Amino acid sequence: MIRIACLGNSHNAAVKLAWDEIKGAYPNVAVDFFSGAANSMKGLEVREGRIYPTSEQVREMFLAYAGHDSVAPDYDAYFLVGLGFGLVPLMSLFATHRPPRFYCSEDGAHLISESLLTESRLALIERSPAVNCLRLVRTITSEAPVLMTPNPLPSIEILQTPAGAYWSGMELLEDCARYLDRAIDKLTDVIYIPQPKATLEDEYFTKPHFAKDARLLKPRWTRPTNEGDPYHMNATYGVHVLCEMFAQIGALPSQQVEAESA
Repeated sequence: MIRIACLGNSHNAAVKLAWDEIKGAYPNVAVDFFSGAANSMKGLEVREGRIYPTSEQVREMFLAYAGHDSVAPDYDAYFLVGLGFGLVPLMSLFATHRPPRFYCSEDGAHLISESLLTESRLALIERSPAVNCLRLVRTITSEAPVLMTPNPLPSIEILQTPAGAYWSGMELLEDCARYLDRAIDKLTDVIYIPQPKATLEDEYFTKPHFAKDARLLKPRWTRPTNEGDPYHMNATYGVHVLCEMFAQIGALPSQQVEAESA
């Protein structure tokens, strides 16, 4: 049995719902989901060789979806989902603020210095819940593989909304992508899994049908995302993410195992 701890924020919902759909094809795999909303997974700590939440709300989520109030050091693999790492958090800065090289008064954005942009990016990415969780997992185990995947890119339908108009700025997208590439290069002792190509509309957007019927995890139930939410994806998207992760650790569906052993 391959035991996987899946740590994530709201984007863990797509992966959890996907697992509910496909786990019958993986009888030799077990996945426990440790989730917290938004940036609440920053509030974790290591005690006695395990990772514990520091808030009751996150503890309730751990118990609801993993059946445990802490992350143990004996999983075969650890998978970090979303957790504020990716292009979306970087682009969110440009929704309201621009450095001089991108500033245009007609955009309605606030002018900020390059140094403030750099510090804001560091706070978002290098000090993200994802990087924090990676550090904590490596505190409790040095042997099990750790994999991580970013926040999904928004549905391309974001370009049809006034609030998402800045996503049409190719210079902004390319600048954020360069910064993200450098941040990924700095990661150590982790297997980075980019967003699955089959889910992409083009380099910077997700195909719109993956954002339909998306849900969020709550302590005792799931609920739909807000109507028109372009950032959260559905179970079909989650299946693609899980399959990419399983391929990395050699977890094969039962039919493939049977075919290869025949």
